[in-house]
Amino acid sequence: MVRRNPEARFMGGAWVFPGGAVDATDDLDLARRAVVCSSTEMLPWSAAAARELVEEAGIWLLESGPVVSSDRPTDEAVYSAVLERDERFSGESLHYFANWITPEPLPIRFDTRFFATAVSAGLEPIVDRLEVVEATWIRPCDAMEKADAGEWDVAFPTRKILDLLGGFGSTASLRKHIEDLPGVEPIQPRLATVDGQVAILMPDDSGFMEAAAGESDPALLSALESISRSGAETHTEIGSP
Repeated sequence: MVRRNPEARFMGGAWVFPGGAVDATDDLDLARRAVVCSSTEMLPWSAAAARELVEEAGIWLLESGPVVSSDRPTDEAVYSAVLERDERFSGESLHYFANWITPEPLPIRFDTRFFATAVSAGLEPIVDRLEVVEATWIRPCDAMEKADAGEWDVAFPTRKILDLLGGFGSTASLRKHIEDLPGVEPIQPRLATVDGQVAILMPDDSGFMEAAAGESDPALLSALESISRSGAETHTEIGSP
């Protein structure tokens, strides 16, 4: 996991998984030549994941095997650099397993896809010191302990992913679970006011269906505006772990 720059406008100081936005660079012919991916639909997402790992953590998921390098190009230069090495990124080693969509009332929203990949023990990331300022390998349960103790700022979706990962005893068992998935259904939590507080509801939570109508409730929107005015990031202040 990596810690975002505390000075960042969004999720400043939060501990997250390396990643970032898919942009036009990730769907260019250059990316198609630089990333091995059997799915045309998933190519931009896999390309963005590989590119962001280089930019934020210095990890290159090459076909010949993952390596770490302090060489840190950005944007389309990442793809040019891997081709100049006579290599390609292994999109096939990135296993898609989760899709989270931000609740509708929030002012900043994402459609986020999560991937898992395996790298060799001892492969230490090199953070860019711009977008992210720290990095560490950590067991999911230990990350959750730090979040619960208030030592780490971890957003709700990241906590849920850590819960999922913590249910597997090995990389092999996690990989088998992902490979056996019949598909990946998007998860879009809903927001509701509970006892005057903003809560995040999952699809299997009581009141989830009813919350759809309430997401335009002036009381809920007022509560979100209050959180925003206080200077807190809504993704870390609302809901429960």
